[in-house]
Amino acid sequence: MPNIRRSYIDNAEGQLHVWSWEGAQAHQPSLICLPPVPFGGRFFGRFATAYEGSVWSADLPGYGFSDPLSDKPTVAGFARAMSPLLAASSTPVWLTGFHSGALVAMDMAQAFPERVAGLVLVDVPVFAGPDMSSLRESLTVPPQYLAQEDPLNGLFESMVVDRLADVPFDRAFDLFVDFISAGENRNAGYHAAATYDVEATCLQVQKPTLVIATQSSLREGTLQTANWIPGATLIERDDVTAPAFERGAEVIAALVSDFVASNS
Repeated sequence: MPNIRRSYIDNAEGQLHVWSWEGAQAHQPSLICLPPVPFGGRFFGRFATAYEGSVWSADLPGYGFSDPLSDKPTVAGFARAMSPLLAASSTPVWLTGFHSGALVAMDMAQAFPERVAGLVLVDVPVFAGPDMSSLRESLTVPPQYLAQEDPLNGLFESMVVDRLADVPFDRAFDLFVDFISAGENRNAGYHAAATYDVEATCLQVQKPTLVIATQSSLREGTLQTANWIPGATLIERDDVTAPAFERGAEVIAALVSDFVASNS
């Protein structure tokens, strides 16, 4: 069982709330994990336990206990604010990102290539094209909790009660709290993913990259991502379903461990 620690580090926006896990396998290459909006760094707790190496993550700016960005959230803004994590290791680290966190991982690799050894991208969102226009417009709409008759009960049922067969109550409750903790700003961070040119960034990636496509609504975009990134390794896992980093934590950790070991 990894030793879990929490701390704060400074960034240009204020403070970044950091989660870290020290596993028993010291030979494992170090990972930095980038969480999806609107979750915090503890999103990767189950994965980090399975990976058994050194893992760092942080609450995205404006979520959990990290200070928000001064401007409207963008992938570049998130990447800049999360960059102090790169100093956690004295050697280049592997970046692992899920959903919107995958975009932040790619942007960090472009901005700080000397500090990044490679990328692992799981379920990548691609919202480009006219067929996605209505989705892009809806992504950043505030939840409007006060306009709903019973705003949190349905979320609690779907995120906690309905997942108890796969996720322990304490863990499911923590993720539920993270999901609602930003209040009416919960969806603001989706602006980053909705306005990001994924294809242009993918074409510039020069690091060893593993793309993992699970059985999710992001599958098509993930397959596109693997096709755009030069030399990317694609692994499709139809047996991993949502929530991927809960039900599939051990599977994903094994895939990551094998890939980073063979490319380090």
